Amino acid sequence: MASTTIPAVYYRGGSSKAVFLHEKDIPPAGPARDRLLKRIMGTPDPIQIDGMGGSRVITSKLAIISKSDRPDADVDYTFAQAGISDDSIAYSGNCGNISSAVGPFAISEGLAGDSRSGVSIVDGLETREVRIYNTGTGKVLRSHVPVSAAGSVVEDGNFSIAAVPGTGAPILMDYSKTIGAAHNKGILPTSNVVDVLRLEGREIEATICDVGNITVFISAEDVDLTGSELPDDITGDEEVITRLREVRGRAAQLLSRCTDWRNVDKESPMLPMVAMVSPSPTAQGHVSGRLILDNRCHDSMAGTGAICMAACSRVPGSVVHKLMDEDTLADPTFKICHALGIMPVTVILEQTAGVKYFVEPVFRTLSFVRTARRIMTGSLHIPEGLVDEIGIYMPEAGATPEMEPQDPEETENITEALCSFVATTTFDSIPPLLVPKMVDLLIDHIGVAASASFKSESGDAFLKAIRALNGSDGSATVYAKGKSFSPQYAALLNGAYAHTFDFDDTMAAAVLHPGAAVIPAALAAAEASGATGKTLITAIGVGYEVACRLGRALGMGGYSRGFHNTGTAGIFGAVAAISSIKALPASQVENAFGLAGSKSSGSMQYLHNGSWNKRLHPGFAAHDAFLCVSLAEAGVVGASQSIEGEYGFLHAYSDSANPVDVCKGLGKEWIFTSTSLKPFPGCRMTHTAVEITARVAAEEKGEGLVPERISVRLSPPCYNIVGTPSANKRHPRTVVDAQFSIYYQIAATWMFGCDLGWEVYSDEKMADVRVAELCDRIEVVSDEEVKDLDVRMEFSGVGGNGLRKESMVHPLGEEENPFSSERVQAKFFGLATPVYGSARAEQIVRAVDCLVDTRADDLMKLLE
Repeated sequence: MASTTIPAVYYRGGSSKAVFLHEKDIPPAGPARDRLLKRIMGTPDPIQIDGMGGSRVITSKLAIISKSDRPDADVDYTFAQAGISDDSIAYSGNCGNISSAVGPFAISEGLAGDSRSGVSIVDGLETREVRIYNTGTGKVLRSHVPVSAAGSVVEDGNFSIAAVPGTGAPILMDYSKTIGAAHNKGILPTSNVVDVLRLEGREIEATICDVGNITVFISAEDVDLTGSELPDDITGDEEVITRLREVRGRAAQLLSRCTDWRNVDKESPMLPMVAMVSPSPTAQGHVSGRLILDNRCHDSMAGTGAICMAACSRVPGSVVHKLMDEDTLADPTFKICHALGIMPVTVILEQTAGVKYFVEPVFRTLSFVRTARRIMTGSLHIPEGLVDEIGIYMPEAGATPEMEPQDPEETENITEALCSFVATTTFDSIPPLLVPKMVDLLIDHIGVAASASFKSESGDAFLKAIRALNGSDGSATVYAKGKSFSPQYAALLNGAYAHTFDFDDTMAAAVLHPGAAVIPAALAAAEASGATGKTLITAIGVGYEVACRLGRALGMGGYSRGFHNTGTAGIFGAVAAISSIKALPASQVENAFGLAGSKSSGSMQYLHNGSWNKRLHPGFAAHDAFLCVSLAEAGVVGASQSIEGEYGFLHAYSDSANPVDVCKGLGKEWIFTSTSLKPFPGCRMTHTAVEITARVAAEEKGEGLVPERISVRLSPPCYNIVGTPSANKRHPRTVVDAQFSIYYQIAATWMFGCDLGWEVYSDEKMADVRVAELCDRIEVVSDEEVKDLDVRMEFSGVGGNGLRKESMVHPLGEEENPFSSERVQAKFFGLATPVYGSARAEQIVRAVDCLVDTRADDLMKLLE
């Protein structure tokens, strides 16, 4: 018997995700609809494992859309917030983020009718206005959706928002007509600017504001918080959540939404929301905010919460208004600093109208900008038991939207194409102009890894562990440690050493360090097989290309899921390099890839205590690549479609993988050539700030001059990795902490310059009181307008007028700002000479330069 299905579309709207349904395809409002929607989401279950929910408030959402009969609206939109652990679903409010996807859905599904030309914030970008009646609030929203000349929705663009990787086309959401969204009593439904909530053991002041969604605003310090806590820390603190639940309950009771505040979750689920406000920690923000929804702290900021906070900021005497001053009130863009960056809201007053107890503003503009993306189009399968119970009928024939066709060669045969590329690429098929690039990458790798094998605090421990495993019983070379290791353990150690300093090459578009896994695997395999230099260079090129293409497909979505692309994609690059040297047929490469899918690893948890895990990730990848290749050679069958399959690499290791371009131009376009070399031994995301700081310090520092304040704006992805104001970033305790702290990198550069190399992490430098004090003067914020590795900085207390502003897009070493050959060699000699001596270092450079005419052994003998 065929299962019952319901057509559905999965959309990201802003920083949230929801299942979009046509109202005609589901039961009418009532118990049957409630049961169905909760079952779709997998509610109740803390991890919603058997449904579409993502176990977080921002993903446990649905949108029900239909063509509207209202003269002032194009579509009707019902928002549903499903509980996660509790068996609840609420329809009484709205989600600002999800509302930004309603317009695109309506246009794409043919529901918007003859909508009008809209407002665009980008010159030359055409938009259509979609009027959206939100049934939960009874208000009309206006969405201005980017469209092509043919009228189809445009998703691609250059606009970025905090908490969402990448960029998209800007969608302007106008909420100026959403006053009195829940109670239809104006901005302040209690008619009080401030209400006193009497909690058990304390009284606190609150402003209850009803715009977009009804929200209770309180000062963070009134509930014993600073307002800068991370969302997970708030959600995980049972005492804090209990206190905030009482705040919500007391306010709901005051609004007659529940009979007793203790019953708020049952009688008034989800609403009102609670927003804690505090002074912004950075000059780029006006107010800092943390939003509580469903007794959990929002990861960033809800769109309706931001709208309501912006409106509240213009109510004199309100909790939010008290944090404003003349300058910030004059700014038409209200900027909310949340845990993942800054959310701007445009707020322009039309006039003021006298109301009994306060002056209530009237808004000409109350809007924000989001992006949206259609993630999936398909059908939801409904369990037959539920179908029988609630009486769902099959949708009418043809109701399921057609999936947009894609070239099967681009998405269905990725593994096959990559394996064929590995098996068939020869030295003669590599463009000659690429060889100098690979020579530079190899020289840089050797210098960085050899130096780390001697200088790093983790090097001896790594070596001791391998010897304890009898890994030093062989004839493979570990840089400067001898020729007595098995190939896989030599690859492990050399890979770990290469990544230890965080001085190794990077590929920005792939967000990974390709060489640290690929080169050690290639060298160990070449040494074991007596390969020629041409074979080695071919293997390095093939390995880099595979790793970079897969890393690019993962994007920042790998990091969002907690994985390190260097390790997860690196093993496939290492397998490719070894397979190339061994000249394996495509079928064996495919089995090795299939096995690598089960060995791919690399957790980002190392960031929390500055552990050495990260240094080992490419070493593990290179080591495990040998195991996968050996198993494949022995006849072990690996998973098919290991890259693109339903449970394959891209789906498992990224929440936003883009498989379409993995094989585009494969063998003709070599994307690894954009791999950059690093001038400083720290996370690449800090390098633009280091360069700017070094230049400003050289020009302005003077005798003992220290900036009064340094303001830094980073892109959201960079902020999440190097800029969050956690204790171990503001005051690093370990070398890894310091490598991933933009605070330390800036402060140390100001004090000591940028040419110390690894010495910047000496005990003396890391304990320097002056560095610690300057770290406290640095403010870092995530800014949606900042892209990629770009940084924007302000130095207060320096320069002619006491303020110097600087910005940089491409740090030294990137394709747009490359190293010269002289710089490559200067870096190598600075690192390798203390290890090998000047004469041996010169020989290594010559051996790499002449590799196409020699054998791999000729180089390896010099690296012992």
